[in-house]
Amino acid sequence: MNPRVLLVWMTPPDYVPPLTLSERQVTLCPKGKVRRQIFDFFSVPKSLVECPDKDFDLYEFVQYSDQVEDKEFDLVIVWTSSVDLTSPFNTKKFGCPTVLLAGDTHHHVLPITHLLTYWATEAFDYIATAYDRQHLHWFAAAGVQRLAWLPFISACLTSSSWIEKKEIRVAFVGNLNFNSYHYRRLKLIMSLKKLGLPLLIKTRVHNPQLIFGGSLISFNCSQNGDLNLRNLEVISAGGFLLTDQLSFASGLDELLAPGTYCDTYNSEAELLEKVRYYLDHPQEAIQIARRAYHTFDEKWHPRHRIQNLLDWVFGGELPEPFRYSPRSDVRYFVSTASSAWIDTRLGIYEPIQELHRVQERLRVFVGRGCPGVIAADLLDLPRLELYVEEGFGDPCALLQQKGVPERIHEVRGEPASWPSFDAVVCTAEDLQRLGRSVRANFAFVLAEDHQLLLANASKLMEAVLTGFDFGKLRFSVKLYPDTVFYERTYLNFPVFLSSQVQTVIDIGAGVGLGSVCFRGFCPEAAIHCFEVDPLALHLLQQNALGLGNCFVHPVGLAGQDSCRTCRLWPEDPQAEWGVEQVLPFREARAALKELGLEPIDVLRVATGGEEVEVLTSLQEQLKDIKVIYVEFTSEQDRKQIDQMLDPTHLLWQGEIVAGQRGVLCYLSRACFVDNNSSLGGET
Repeated sequence: MNPRVLLVWMTPPDYVPPLTLSERQVTLCPKGKVRRQIFDFFSVPKSLVECPDKDFDLYEFVQYSDQVEDKEFDLVIVWTSSVDLTSPFNTKKFGCPTVLLAGDTHHHVLPITHLLTYWATEAFDYIATAYDRQHLHWFAAAGVQRLAWLPFISACLTSSSWIEKKEIRVAFVGNLNFNSYHYRRLKLIMSLKKLGLPLLIKTRVHNPQLIFGGSLISFNCSQNGDLNLRNLEVISAGGFLLTDQLSFASGLDELLAPGTYCDTYNSEAELLEKVRYYLDHPQEAIQIARRAYHTFDEKWHPRHRIQNLLDWVFGGELPEPFRYSPRSDVRYFVSTASSAWIDTRLGIYEPIQELHRVQERLRVFVGRGCPGVIAADLLDLPRLELYVEEGFGDPCALLQQKGVPERIHEVRGEPASWPSFDAVVCTAEDLQRLGRSVRANFAFVLAEDHQLLLANASKLMEAVLTGFDFGKLRFSVKLYPDTVFYERTYLNFPVFLSSQVQTVIDIGAGVGLGSVCFRGFCPEAAIHCFEVDPLALHLLQQNALGLGNCFVHPVGLAGQDSCRTCRLWPEDPQAEWGVEQVLPFREARAALKELGLEPIDVLRVATGGEEVEVLTSLQEQLKDIKVIYVEFTSEQDRKQIDQMLDPTHLLWQGEIVAGQRGVLCYLSRACFVDNNSSLGGET
């Protein structure tokens, strides 16, 4: 067949090149994404047609485009993902079959909801996923009838010859931008570096044969449980693939058969252990790589998946395991039977999936009164540990799936004896029945009709990127839209002291915006961030990784040691049941002394009301600190802070809002005098 195909490719084509399904194909790409440069081992096709970079009428665009001569098509395909917020509409007006090819649904803002909404708007005839088979059940629950898994369909590969002699090293290729979504992968790379292992690290694949095929081990890590293209790139080049273990629903085990064509790890410790093992046993790695390399052309070459797609649309034929059906996912029936609750289920799953992207292990408790489908939804997150009450009812043979039984734990006795969870999912009736509060950072509380009464983790999905420019240093950081930041004061750092700053302490760091400024002005300093709020910590950990030499301590600093309870639900302080956060605090001086964080050059205190207590705890050290930033929330605190610091520090600058809140920056009088003298009396 050589059908007339209209392909709309929403991803930058020099990052993931568009598919070629036919010689009679027209490929559209949004304006601004077409950068006609040669990257890696492919170039952007010259036949690309630029379309609008915002939502647009696809049919109308084609009719009026001078670059599209033949306006009739046999097939319309739109490739899009959670990251692509531009959507072509009016796809059905061409009067031919339409296909939605789904890319990433494992990260970004409401990723599954975004694509479900787009499908509902356009009513595509066919939906296929390239990376996230585990998410197809959401489309089935929404009513999609024709679903497929077409792994590696978008891979762009070149032929490689087998290299028998391998360099004893670990190869890695991928985006090392610290502001990307690959938080866990970056942490694992840093762990490999710390061991002093022989590493070959590249950001782009210039020659996959030499990089993967010429190295003993090729390291890969999914972004968040997705079966990504790097798996196939390694195998096709003759490399030995060591990748992270994915869930039973991902398709990894059926497709690449770990132990036969690759090997997997399920934790940082296991990754390091297996790297050491294969470096000591190179022939075992080479044997696995050779077996996969010789199987690649027969089983995994992208041309097979392209042919599967055409056969599916024009002939109704799609072989197992690529056709999505009850046989390919044990959750099919329980998910489709629970379609009425799909909004509630996604309101739980998507924020927890975002937590899973960052955290190495995630502990989630699901109450006995919750629908079993919620547990079924969550268990496709491979590093999630599920906690349930005694007598957990398996909703759909989950306990028979590889890797699942060991991730389900029963809790017994009183909630006081239970661990603190990252998240709990309970009905209001569950919590009343338990009679005592369950401890968790995030809570999802369901009413009798399965609507969400509380979902404080939903804010995790609201993070946005913003940029800071410090000349040669530029940072993009994540923050929540309502983040309060006194930008003017922090961006007017006393730069004449920058070269003297070695240690920065950021108490109440929030998402890390203050630390971003300190890094911009003090590029060599070690920055230590103290934060206790789980919402802020989620972004702080990611932002700190991008700053480098920045350490996150998940504890609050105060005037004395304590554990403070914050009620999540219900708000009634007299209630003895519900969900509560238990937040740890340490006495500031003792905590810093234990960590060896003395002396201090720059101190920031922004605790939301306990700044005076923290400064009192650090009273003996204050005189030696060069720069002190203090945020305040009352006029009384502002006056007391000024009284405490006046003997040793000069108020350098500040911002005050309505007299009640703001930030003050104090400069050591000794530093001010020294600098003034060195400048001949002028500052």
